[in-house]
Amino acid sequence: MSSSPSKKDPVQAMVIGDSKVVGDLVGGILERDPRIQIAIRPADGEKAVAQFRNTEAEVIVIDIGGDPKLSLTTISRLLRIDAKARIIMVSTLTFTNVKTGLEGMERGAVEFLQTPAAHTKDSSLAVFQHNLAETAFELGQARRDEGGRQAKKAPTFDDDAPITLRPASTVTPDILVIASSTGGPQALASVFGGLDRSVTVPILIAQHMPPVFTGSLAQNITRICGRPCVEGKDGEPVKAGHVYVAPGDYHMVLERDAANGGAVCIRLNQDTPVNYCRPSADPLFKSAAIIYGPKTIGLVLTGMGQDGQAGSEAVTKAGGTIIAQDHASSVVWGMPGAVAKAGLCSAVLPLIQIPGHLKKAFAA
Repeated sequence: MSSSPSKKDPVQAMVIGDSKVVGDLVGGILERDPRIQIAIRPADGEKAVAQFRNTEAEVIVIDIGGDPKLSLTTISRLLRIDAKARIIMVSTLTFTNVKTGLEGMERGAVEFLQTPAAHTKDSSLAVFQHNLAETAFELGQARRDEGGRQAKKAPTFDDDAPITLRPASTVTPDILVIASSTGGPQALASVFGGLDRSVTVPILIAQHMPPVFTGSLAQNITRICGRPCVEGKDGEPVKAGHVYVAPGDYHMVLERDAANGGAVCIRLNQDTPVNYCRPSADPLFKSAAIIYGPKTIGLVLTGMGQDGQAGSEAVTKAGGTIIAQDHASSVVWGMPGAVAKAGLCSAVLPLIQIPGHLKKAFAA
């Protein structure tokens, strides 16, 4: 093994598959990014597992479109070698690939990226190029921050600086809005699995996911916690005890419906992506702040980038409360790190402590 890489060294990637998706598209995108170096390109899962122990690959990209069963087996075997392996799944958006992608995330893969379909290639290629390069880089850096795959020491985070906390709102919240991205499905499962039944306010989630995935995410949340959870529908009134997930490719916001006595309802739109994201957390958080003011509580979970920061600023200016997941328990501390470093949080907590903290906040 060579000496430990520094922050300035390119992230080491392993790209699995011999299809055109991997060879021409994924490989080409990563090779053109000076922040990333492809350390190894095994043609299939068997070769990937055999070679993984002897590489310093910090992020893994796997095409799951060719052989779904083998892809899932490969993901499981790689995670047995390195339980913290950062695995990105890529494929076109078909029923089989969606099912495989969801199971892959349940097994421990941290992201699914939709490759451009033939009929949308011109419009979506640039987005895929950006998302793949940024995700691979951020995930590789996150794995490096932990000391590398074979490090024995506890993780240290060079960019951790003292966080200034602000007081939480003194009024009991009437709404919970959640932002999550890379690693989000697992984090959401942890939060909802531990969330006390005494928390009965409406909960709205902006999770960065393609269409179809968000519906399956909603079903999974219902299975985990027993709360009704659905994709938000345009014009639907929000109800206590219900959970709403922003549909893939739509922003979800809150609005008062004058025709329905001023009841709070969901509005969906396909406005320009915010922070390269649709859905984005910023519009959701901002709309909640306008309606609920100091009775808004926002939770920012693991994810790359800074989506949620502008929305969290709106919440705090309205007197509401922001909570963020801490660095050590995040797959990527981009989104929660942005709000924490900006001094917008009343608490920055390990994932396991968030449900208990929410219970106390709603009991205030």
